[in-house]
Formats: sequence, structure tokens, C-alpha cells
Amino acid sequence: MEQRVMWNHLESAGAEHLTLRTFTNHMEVQGTVLLVDQGVPHHLSYELKLGLDWKTKKVKVYQDQEREPFVVQAENQDKWWINGKYDENLDGATNVDMTITPFSNTLPINRVTWHVGERRTFKMVFIDVLRKEVCPLLQVYTYLGDNDGYRIFQYRCRDYETALVIDEQGWVVEYPGVFERRALLTNGNRRIEKQPQPLLANAPSGSEGFY
Repeated sequence: MEQRVMWNHLESAGAEHLTLRTFTNHMEVQGTVLLVDQGVPHHLSYELKLGLDWKTKKVKVYQDQEREPFVVQAENQDKWWINGKYDENLDGATNVDMTITPFSNTLPINRVTWHVGERRTFKMVFIDVLRKEVCPLLQVYTYLGDNDGYRIFQYRCRDYETALVIDEQGWVVEYPGVFERRALLTNGNRRIEKQPQPLLANAPSGSEGFY
């Protein structure tokens, strides 16, 4: 199966085109991101290899005109190597979180089966792609409920929190003020996007009064 998706970057000028291909025993992702950071335009591309359980196996990131990629790779028992160097601080993490793409949110969401009201904490390998900095990071997702065929998740990381609109396949439809999906193509079948803004306005409330 092949899926292609495109998001707008809302914090600054930019967009992403991503292709996900599913094979017999793994998945492969190719993404291209155009963005502006502090007035500087960037062209970024990445290749991501996943298991069918949505765990990250390897990611390569190419920045602008660089020929050699920045490589983050997981081995057995969730141990991680950064450009070939083992980092014990990342032990136990199951996925990467790259600053440049909302696909990072799809990875933990699709790792497990969710029930309304359920909260889960994930240890992630956080990658600041432009600065090539990597660190462990805890992220908390809470499944608040459904709205108009979409799922609403509360997302917390450090002191930051927001609500995410997620479709039934785990794709981010709206990440308020940061990303917005504009198109999805699955095996040649186009999905017509609804305007996502009303979804958050009518979303179910969390038990802690998040909305």
C-alpha cells in the first residue's frame, strides 16, 4: 500500500510532502520539507524505516545541500545510535520525534489501541533537525473522544499542551497553529479535506477542563 500526504506549515512559510509505503515486514517513509527558520529558507528530506508495529528502526535526514545524512538508528531492545555513536540516555525509547513533521505524532498514536479517556506516556527520541541535536523526551497523549469522524487527542510535552485532530488511520489533520493537512492520497484514491477548524471548536472536553 502507498499513501501520500501533504501538510502546510503554519508557524512559518513552508510545506511537507510525505510518502508512506507498506511492505510485507516493514514500512518506509520519504518526506520532503520546505520551511523558513529565522528568515533562512531550508530544503530538508528524510527517510524513515519502521516496523509494522510502528517502532522506528532508522531515520536519515538530509539538510539543504549536504550529501551525508544525519543518522539516528535503533537496535535490539530499543537502544539508539546517533551517527554511529551509542547514547544510553535514549534507552527504552520506541520512536523519533522530528521537529519538522507532524508524522512524528502518528508514530506513538499508531503504536497502541486506544479507548476514550485513556492516557499514555511515551519516551521519544527528540530530534531538532536543523540544529542536529538529540535528547530523550517524554510525551503524554490522552484520547478525548471523536468528533465528525475524527479523533481528538490531548498532547502534552514539558510545559506545552495542545489538542490534535487525528483521522482513523492516525494521520494528523490539524495541529493548531503548527500544521494543517491539505491532501491525502491512498493507492490513488484522493480524500477531500474538510475544513478542520470547527472540529476543535466542537471537540469533547477532557476530564481536566483542557478546552
